[in-house]
Amino acid sequence: MLTDMHPRDKEIWHAIDQGDRAIDWQAWFGSPEGATYLSSAGHEVTARAVAGLTAFFDSRWLPKAVTPSPASGRASDTFVSLGRHAPVLQYLAGAERGAWVEAIRWWAAYAYLEEAGVPGLTAVRRDARRDVTLSRFLHTQTQARLALLGASRGHRVELEPTKASGGPGDVKIGPVFIEVVTFAEDQKFQDYEEFRQRCRSHLFTLDREIYWEGDFPEQLNRHDFEAWKTRTEEAANECAVSGAVVDVLSKGGSRLTAHPGQAPHGTTLTGQTVESDQGQRLLSKVRGKCAKTAGAGTAWIWVEDHSGLFHFPMPFADLTLAAKTDALADLLGPLLVDYVHVAGIVVSNAARRRLPLPKDEDATRPAAQGFLRGLPLDRVRETIVIPRRILLPEQTSVIARMCDTEAALLDWALAKLGIPGGVMSLLADSSPRPRTSPLWTPGQSGPSPPGGR
Repeated sequence: MLTDMHPRDKEIWHAIDQGDRAIDWQAWFGSPEGATYLSSAGHEVTARAVAGLTAFFDSRWLPKAVTPSPASGRASDTFVSLGRHAPVLQYLAGAERGAWVEAIRWWAAYAYLEEAGVPGLTAVRRDARRDVTLSRFLHTQTQARLALLGASRGHRVELEPTKASGGPGDVKIGPVFIEVVTFAEDQKFQDYEEFRQRCRSHLFTLDREIYWEGDFPEQLNRHDFEAWKTRTEEAANECAVSGAVVDVLSKGGSRLTAHPGQAPHGTTLTGQTVESDQGQRLLSKVRGKCAKTAGAGTAWIWVEDHSGLFHFPMPFADLTLAAKTDALADLLGPLLVDYVHVAGIVVSNAARRRLPLPKDEDATRPAAQGFLRGLPLDRVRETIVIPRRILLPEQTSVIARMCDTEAALLDWALAKLGIPGGVMSLLADSSPRPRTSPLWTPGQSGPSPPGGR
């Protein structure tokens, strides 16, 4: 079922879509009047998060992040997944709650590290502002999250620690030196996803008494995209006035249909299928990082996967946790033989959204260990730890304890920031949703406004 966008939010996003105003974090979260899913304490935290994220990235970062470079127009110049996380742009009833919690998770990490005076945060913030790309954003998020995890376990943490060979690393947690690798969709995935996000954002500005079903168009140039937007506006108006079903066809033959009323459960929008050998891409990227860190001393390689191997419909995403653990150990384990300075390799992904949250699951395998944890409110994190077999058991234990306890991390950080009661106290209905009433099919990738991948 489509959620109703508050008139104020609709007005703001229409202006953003038309280029009449720049996006900011307040627009991204949505107006307080439209966020009826929050308690009064939740509204106060939103205000803190808006101010905190604006201060961390500065006010120019978000408009630049969601706008392709005029010179290239490539999605690599944008945070192509931002719309999938914006609370105000969630289209399934209740999904805005999970998106809001995820955004608060981002803010809470930066806010805690700032208040705790963690060394290296200034350099991390500087790099995030200078390099406005998806890869850098994921890298920054991962550094902050790992530092927060380490602090929650009582370890001394440092961002951008000095390598043995000089120059900065990524994060140090007690005795564990970690180098971060981000693994996102390859360029053709990113380019098309950025285009689909622009389509999604546009459709959200149209009449909400209708819903859309069918296919996004193939990637269009600027002229054809403006023509497509005009046709969808005309179709939306015609459908709303007449109550008739109206089709919008693209040059490539894709069909998008406007229907009157609210969307039935399971209604989706789809797009072109883009294929790639993600396993070989991952192996190549991790091998490159191993080679580059040879002068860093003993180091762990932490791979933050963002809709790469774990992205549906990739075959890997359908495997059990044990099978994923074995597969990654087979793929990446030989690198530990080739690069003796690497203490271990970790691959982690939290792109899936699922309600009800799954139970915790561990997969202890001969060469690796897998962790599956449900994170408040609807986020599933899977982490595979591939350690060097004999050496450094203390460091492996630090990594394992961090993976094991991550579900409690947000409440810990909120408490440190003077927000008692945990994240559930920030929602208007603080009781968990019934486990028998999932908001979307368990096991799917999270909802991507307004119709999934």
